[in-house]
Amino acid sequence: MKEICALCQCHIKENALFTHLTERQLDAFKDVIAFVQRKKREIIVMEGDECKGLYIIKSGRVKLIRASSTGKEQIIKILNPGDLLGFEVFYDGKTFATSAVAMEEAELCFIGKDNFFKILEKEPDIARKLIIAMGRELNSAYERIGSLGLLNAREKLAHLLYSLASEYGVKKDGGVKLNLTLSRLEIAELLGITQETSIRLLKTFKEEGILDIKRKEIIIKSLDTLRLMGE
Repeated sequence: MKEICALCQCHIKENALFTHLTERQLDAFKDVIAFVQRKKREIIVMEGDECKGLYIIKSGRVKLIRASSTGKEQIIKILNPGDLLGFEVFYDGKTFATSAVAMEEAELCFIGKDNFFKILEKEPDIARKLIIAMGRELNSAYERIGSLGLLNAREKLAHLLYSLASEYGVKKDGGVKLNLTLSRLEIAELLGITQETSIRLLKTFKEEGILDIKRKEIIIKSLDTLRLMGE
């Protein structure tokens, strides 16, 4: 189900902070919110940057990246419209723990840390919505840690493709097309495997008739197979 953000009139997920707010609550935000635009591949924040406030994805998709001490990068999560960037503000994190990069043209709403907490103190309903959003984020992190730790590379890829198809899939040619462009490297970074392994596994899945690959498009031909393989 989609809702309309009362602040900027964009379509965002039902659990977003700015749905179903009263006029008084909206007025509290309107004076402190700023809008940020980023082009495809443009950096929004860098790991280690000072965390000055909270971003809400208005449009486009954003990937969160964590770098190791050796410089190896891994995609932690893909953010969609309605998702929050900057959870560090809630545990008094001084800097961003991950980098955020626009995967396509993106618009974001930004609220400074001090202004946001002043509003939360006055509006407990918003604080409750925030707690729910943070709980979902924590549960998602637990599920991801579990899948990465218990599954082998083949199972990880099946689980990822099934999850992406469920969230971004559109019907096409008797299958489900992933309405999200990911490079082989980005797939590898999401799974914590090498790019060579991701290429080999995608080729194997294609040979087994599980999916089809047309240029940069991935079309899932058997969702049930992926679901069973990734459990």
